Amino acid sequence: MKRITNIAFVLVYVVVLAGSVVRMTGAGMGCPDWPKCFGLLIPPTSEDQIRWAPETNYSEGRMVIERDTLWYATQDHISSDGSFNTSNWAPYTKHDYAEFNAIHTWTEYINRLSGALSGIPILLLFILAIRSRKRTPIILASATLGSVLFVAWLGKLVIDGNLIPNSITIHAVSALAILLFLVGLIQYYDGRKVQIKKSIRAYIYASIVLSFLQLVQGTQVREVVDIALESGISRANIISSLPDWWIIHRSGVWLLIAIHALWAVPMLKMPRFALYAKLVIGILLAQTLTGILFSRFGFPAFAQPIHIVLGFGLILVDLRAVLASKV
Repeated sequence: MKRITNIAFVLVYVVVLAGSVVRMTGAGMGCPDWPKCFGLLIPPTSEDQIRWAPETNYSEGRMVIERDTLWYATQDHISSDGSFNTSNWAPYTKHDYAEFNAIHTWTEYINRLSGALSGIPILLLFILAIRSRKRTPIILASATLGSVLFVAWLGKLVIDGNLIPNSITIHAVSALAILLFLVGLIQYYDGRKVQIKKSIRAYIYASIVLSFLQLVQGTQVREVVDIALESGISRANIISSLPDWWIIHRSGVWLLIAIHALWAVPMLKMPRFALYAKLVIGILLAQTLTGILFSRFGFPAFAQPIHIVLGFGLILVDLRAVLASKV
């Protein structure tokens, strides 16, 4: 069970990274439908594959781009020798996407594959937890599976063109929940706890809360950045276009560093907790570096997925530290 939990954790973390890359590259609509991609199990590699063609066998749900519009087949049919016959097709009206970009399509498809792959060990954990009849594994495994299903449903809503306010934040928090439940399972199967001072444990709890608030506000900043980019503002001018409240997020890093230092520095001398302390220090340094890249070097796209993955990592290390401790 412990090995399966570790595998699930790594795979979900890969999904988080893949999702961040999808967002960074604007590839979210690379597959305009869900769960298939242009009505296919294996997505196209060239635009010719989704252009309507005569004497071609089309199955129901298959998508083509014709007349600058995305269409889906309403029934199985073989296209005629003549012109495009709209009696076999209907416009896909859930959104106005009618483009093909092979890189975007396969970036989104790989993201979906990684998500599906991560679901396998999570489902297995749920089955094994039920068979074990132990309360804690059942609760954590059920919560993990439920969160996965919620994220999948949310992804379908976004692909279907439904406008979801704060969708980035909801996605991030939901993905974080999956990882948090898995960390709980990892600690449960590990079982070892080390006694620490009550004040140190309080600092860890405070670190978790502050790290979470920073992550949520960071996703809010990300949504504003995406809107600015879509409106034509260049990355070099992103900072000047952000609302004043983003300074709270930028300046919050110093409080984040201070509260973590209060417990991480003393724990460097504790064999059991030295690893957590070193991870926290390394993550904070890397996050500060990406923050400098945002502020001084025109908000480079490559730094965005790194920044959010580090934000996830900080919360997860904080949680593992508090779960592995006792007073």
